Amino acid sequence: MKTLILLLIFCSLFQIAFSQEQNNPVQISGDFGFYSDFYHMESDTPGAVAPRRPASLERLVVNASLNIKDFSLPVSMAIANNQFSVVVPNPPVIPHNPFQNFKSIVTNPLNRIGIAPKYKWVQLLLGSQIPQYSELSVGDLSVFGIGVNLTPGKFRFSFFEGTSQIAIEEDTLKNIKGSYKRKIYSTKIGYGSEDSSHIYFIESMMKDDTASLIYKPVSLMPQAGILSDIDFRINLGKKSFIKGEVAGSMFTRDMRNNNIDKYGNSIPKEIYTPKESTRQDDASVLSIGADGKSFGIKATGRYIGDGFVPLGYPFMQSDRLEVTIDPHLNLFENKLQLSGSIGRRVNNLSQERGTTSTQTLGMINLNAQLTEQLSLSANYTNFGFRNAMVSDTFKVEMLTVSWSVSPAYNIITKTTMHNIMLMYSQNTFNDYNTVSGALNNNDASNAVFSYIFSMLNNPLSVSTLLSYFDNSTSFGRLTTKSLNLTAGYKFFKKKLSPTAGLTIADNRINSGSSGYQVMTILGAKYTWKKKLNFGLNGSVNVFKYGNTKPGISYREDLLRTSITYKL
Repeated sequence: MKTLILLLIFCSLFQIAFSQEQNNPVQISGDFGFYSDFYHMESDTPGAVAPRRPASLERLVVNASLNIKDFSLPVSMAIANNQFSVVVPNPPVIPHNPFQNFKSIVTNPLNRIGIAPKYKWVQLLLGSQIPQYSELSVGDLSVFGIGVNLTPGKFRFSFFEGTSQIAIEEDTLKNIKGSYKRKIYSTKIGYGSEDSSHIYFIESMMKDDTASLIYKPVSLMPQAGILSDIDFRINLGKKSFIKGEVAGSMFTRDMRNNNIDKYGNSIPKEIYTPKESTRQDDASVLSIGADGKSFGIKATGRYIGDGFVPLGYPFMQSDRLEVTIDPHLNLFENKLQLSGSIGRRVNNLSQERGTTSTQTLGMINLNAQLTEQLSLSANYTNFGFRNAMVSDTFKVEMLTVSWSVSPAYNIITKTTMHNIMLMYSQNTFNDYNTVSGALNNNDASNAVFSYIFSMLNNPLSVSTLLSYFDNSTSFGRLTTKSLNLTAGYKFFKKKLSPTAGLTIADNRINSGSSGYQVMTILGAKYTWKKKLNFGLNGSVNVFKYGNTKPGISYREDLLRTSITYKL
């Protein structure tokens, strides 16, 4: 049923797109496609190697927009037919209830269905959306719900409410931890354009639904939070600006705790009730910068309090203070581009999680067009960490240094084009902890050689890729060498494009026996009327372990089909 629904949606989109070719006044742009994967794996020792993919998987991907004068309808969809979640078992199939099956597709957390109809300055947000409000409030969290954006002139009003986390019942036998259904509400009111002078007032609230689970394990804490934010920007001229943000949050780690009156009546209890595990804290960001044609610079200061929780950024690191300076330089008509960043970060300001520590941040990038044929790219990163402990036993100091250099050379004649690229990178991590430092040291290097040959008057292209990777740690040394060959050609006025590829890899740990990998790929793509594409791609991957799993090997067969249409 789910596969049938995907096919029906695909056929409907194709019919609408084909009708557009017949001078339909409705204009559609974008693309959509239907993809299928078929996978099979065999191991010479049953149970020694687990399959890495499902046996079959169909996906519908749509990124399109319908336009009629002042009305537009952007649609974004990514739908899989038989995968519900990595932590949630598939819902039961109900043969005589297609609506329930369709509902399971729509509410599937691995799927994305977003629709945003807009008429002039009024826009609705439906389905899976990522509301972009500000750096400290909401902007990195996928929410399934409904919202609105109103932009009359320079006034701004936005609102969105939905589910950011579905309810999952705990299952210890399947190692499923479980979670409460989580609702989030966000609103933004202000004046001015996002990339110009503006001031926005932002409010956000999050709350777990304690009634969403039948069984409520003691270790699973229902949480709630509320956040207030002011985001502003002042353009001092055409090239310079000041922008910043000040936010405060109140977050409850466990809603099952008793109520408290610690924070007075600053927030009505009908909206938010503080508990014994509630913490209130602040955060702020301030940037001053100037952008020019040849030179630009930006200085940024950032403070995140220990108890501050940005409701729309679940992985933001708190309890830190940092200052960074980011200059960039363009010379010789952009033939030489330099950019970098240098700064200092102080962690564990409150010393709640340990002693205060400092980090040094440094990075520089170089892109140079030395001649018409020769270009060079390089980067260097230095990342240091140190705590404030004096005792050698508890002192922590680490240093990470990464650098890479990559020259490229192009040769173009009347009939051929040659592209040669070299890349070498080095990543070193040193832990100076006197107790366990030697165990954590890591040194990795990677070298790559790439050569691409193509004929200008003949649709033939051939590429070669050689790679060498070496990683040394206290536990051993891993060395990987690989060779990749790929060739492609085009027939029938470039409508049919077959490709073939071969990859051979050798993996070795210390001085033990090598593990070998041989993968062959055959594929073809056919284009009809420059917009409709049919793709077929098959691969066979044979891998034999070395001394890590002596005598064990497996084979993977993967077939991929696709039908895509460019609107």
